[in-house]
Amino acid sequence: MLLIMRCRAIISQKGSDSWWYMPVEELLPESYRNKASDYEKGTDTMDVWFDSGSSWAAVLGKRNGLSCPADLYLEGTDQHRGWFQSSLLTSVATKGKAPYSGVITHGFVLDERGLKMSKSVGNVVDPRTVIEGGKNAREAPAYGADVLRLWVSSVDYTGDVLIGPQILRQMSDIYRKLRGTLRFLLGNLHDWKAENAVPYNDLPVIDQHALFQLENIVKNIRDSYEGYQFFKIFQIIQRFVIVDLSNFYFDIAKDRLYVGGTTSFTRRCCQTVLAAHLLSVVRVVAPILPHLAEDVWQHLPFNYTNDDGNDAEFVFESRWPALNETWLAFPVEEIDFWGKVLELRTEVNKTLEAARTGKLIGSSLEAKVYLHTSDNGLAVRLNEMCEAKNDADTLHRIFLTSQVEILSSLENEQIEDIPYKGEYLLQGENKVWIGVSRADGSKCERCWNFSPQVGSFQEHPSLCSRCYDVVAGQSSLPALAAVS
Repeated sequence: MLLIMRCRAIISQKGSDSWWYMPVEELLPESYRNKASDYEKGTDTMDVWFDSGSSWAAVLGKRNGLSCPADLYLEGTDQHRGWFQSSLLTSVATKGKAPYSGVITHGFVLDERGLKMSKSVGNVVDPRTVIEGGKNAREAPAYGADVLRLWVSSVDYTGDVLIGPQILRQMSDIYRKLRGTLRFLLGNLHDWKAENAVPYNDLPVIDQHALFQLENIVKNIRDSYEGYQFFKIFQIIQRFVIVDLSNFYFDIAKDRLYVGGTTSFTRRCCQTVLAAHLLSVVRVVAPILPHLAEDVWQHLPFNYTNDDGNDAEFVFESRWPALNETWLAFPVEEIDFWGKVLELRTEVNKTLEAARTGKLIGSSLEAKVYLHTSDNGLAVRLNEMCEAKNDADTLHRIFLTSQVEILSSLENEQIEDIPYKGEYLLQGENKVWIGVSRADGSKCERCWNFSPQVGSFQEHPSLCSRCYDVVAGQSSLPALAAVS
């Protein structure tokens, strides 16, 4: 026992190499040294993995802030009978339990053709070159650490993964789109203050739907982080940013943000939603894209305060977004209806494109859309949207056209003057007839929407009623004296 305790103390102080360079006399306890000639130091390797397999005892059991078992052991697929196995054997033998709560194995990194990397072949991808760039900036541009991290999150690490110039260019494009989304959010919140927030129940339905989608992705991303399924996070973010936000919500929101007046109710509603998106998206991507997230956080146009009342100076001080049950409680029937609206918008865009190709219209704002459905419930809802008191929920704003009319029937006299038309099965069930003609009225020079009201206002004959109200309201504000 004295001999074992002596060897343990030496290895603890000088490392396992001490067994090889120290003579037998120094390895033995003081009381055994006069019998050193009776002992022989073994140099055979008992188990090549024993050293690393017992690392849990030296690391987890000795360092402050760590405890056994470890949350996770992470290594390649070749370690099933290596480190994972030797760690399990040594821990079970001495402690009666595994040294880890979970194990993740990953594949190996190959080039774009699926070949093993080799210096002689010249297909090695050096992480430092990816981050800092190579000698030829055109062939090996500096992508930065975040693009490399984004690539890591995009692949299913349970198998072998591919990397190369083309893949990195694709990652860089996706990174720029995400960065562009965050810049859009920052730019449209430049005058935002927390006291401007509109209560949830007062928001337009389109905004409540947007918050429901946001809360869903935050919940799904959290589940994916906890399951170490980073590629699912990448897929969720990519679809949410490019499809749900850029191609739909942002596209529609621009009218409210840029045309409706700086202090208008619909703009404040939209900013309420944008602020929620900014604070959530930047925090859920921070573990993968820390530099981008911190860059955004340092340019927030407002302070963010944690639940404990302290301002979060850095993004990682802000904590994970708390689950908002109210946003998730968006009614099921409304989820289904908005799914139909999104699908209908796609089909309307196809008919608008046909009208554009036929030179009937240029911009979609030059169009009037006609809809007819034999589904009375759907027809009622679409009519309600056309007549919505809240401008943000109106159907023509969602379609980005100047007018929408719901037809009660398809009698010849109603549709004979509509030049572009077609039918579509909505969600494979409800047949919807879509028609497109030129919009009624003249073009408003401020918002570019067409309206019969353009020309009705003597002071501003080139404006529609909405723009007239905004401009008239601005002109009624007290003049500000210039300070020299």
